[in-house]
Amino acid sequence: MARKRYDLLVDGRRRAKAADDEEVRAWIEQYRAEHEEDDPDATHVQVLRNAPGFFGSVELVPREDFFR
Repeated sequence: MARKRYDLLVDGRRRAKAADDEEVRAWIEQYRAEHEEDDPDATHVQVLRNAPGFFGSVELVPREDFFR
């Protein structure tokens, strides 16, 4: 089982995990479609990249990096 590399948050609460960039893109695309009226730019979404290892670090990645 692959380790989930990303945490996807909305307003600071985790809503999903993703293993790779493509999963993040798909999740954000679905989120934007579902929130076309109230959050079309996914402003409320935060993407965290988890570094490997027990004491790995976490990096905030711009959500725009995953827009198609």
